[in-house]
Amino acid sequence: MAKKRTGLSQTLFDGIDPYGKGVGEPASAGEQSDQTGRLLSLPLGIVRPDPEQPRRLLPANLQSALAEQGKYDPVIIMKSWLAQAPKGDAKLGDLRKLADSISRHGLINPISVRPLDPPLSDGTQYLIITGERRYWAHVLLAAEGRQIQIGEQADPGQVQALLAPDGISIRAHQLIENIVREDINAVEKAHGMVALRYELSGVNPGSPPSPAKELSTSELISWTEVSNALDISKRYRIYVTSVLDLSDDAQAIVTEYNLAEKTIRPIVQKLKKYPTLQVEALQQLVGWQRENDSEEGVDRAVNNKSVTALVNRLLVRENRPMSQPRIQTAPNTQIFSSNVSRTIRFLKELKQEDLVLVARDLALDQTYKGTVEELQDLQTKIDQILQQVDTYRSDD
Repeated sequence: MAKKRTGLSQTLFDGIDPYGKGVGEPASAGEQSDQTGRLLSLPLGIVRPDPEQPRRLLPANLQSALAEQGKYDPVIIMKSWLAQAPKGDAKLGDLRKLADSISRHGLINPISVRPLDPPLSDGTQYLIITGERRYWAHVLLAAEGRQIQIGEQADPGQVQALLAPDGISIRAHQLIENIVREDINAVEKAHGMVALRYELSGVNPGSPPSPAKELSTSELISWTEVSNALDISKRYRIYVTSVLDLSDDAQAIVTEYNLAEKTIRPIVQKLKKYPTLQVEALQQLVGWQRENDSEEGVDRAVNNKSVTALVNRLLVRENRPMSQPRIQTAPNTQIFSSNVSRTIRFLKELKQEDLVLVARDLALDQTYKGTVEELQDLQTKIDQILQQVDTYRSDD
């Protein structure tokens, strides 16, 4: 009889009793070994996400602030996110749904943490292994002054957590929890699988080296072993890791708009050799999703057949004979075009009153003096580019 395969995702925290004693005050450093596997109640301020966590929930600027030294205040970070988030922010919307559920029913599945010895200078005593979204959902409730209903009102400033046992592969646990999620974007999932291969190989845990320092295949476990650990098929693993064949600019769009692997699969499979078409297809895909969004949060997925048809149209256009030779564009032109489009989309989302407030702050707050100078420099560069555009057009 064939031996039944057990995926690593089926063995997470084996033996931990989530209903054991220990609910209440956080464990002191001397008690941590006795508290392993037990349920603790920890103040939000002494727990923080692991900076090496493969999934990125916060916006980039707040993720950087999270890594800075100094006093750590998750509520201030959350309020900053709420203030800067555009209308319809998908990640924030999903987080709010989770927070609403926790508010009504409590935290059903505790987060898991590992102790820091010694604690960080900002007072952090624990790093999150799994459950970062549940943690930030608590922070959101605390930032909005809401309570958790569990028979009687409970303070969201405390989060229930399991203290992980010594010797577990922390990065592998984080990666597995995220990889099996359906709402993680395609680039995060692909990087997670590559990082998991390194983690399980025992080299450079959790963070693959730069392409210039790639290890040889003989130094890593096989992809088959990674697939077995995750209990996924070889075909699906290839689908996911092939996302990294997209251009850097295309991957940036996938990350920015949180696009799922299945949604972009036709683009990955058919446009591997066409980085310009990758960006064009992804921008069209984002446009479709924005059109399908509503105040009630309609399913954001786009029909796979529509994406396939779009890719086929682009390929037909690309390979159509042209009466004139195609101009070989410079490498930075597409990147410039994509960044301009992204900036314009952001500005169009701002209401007129928002623009007025931005202008006021730029004019009166010395903090933004450098920003004003950068805008002036940008205006000069844009004028130079447009003058050159007019010159080339007049030469035709």
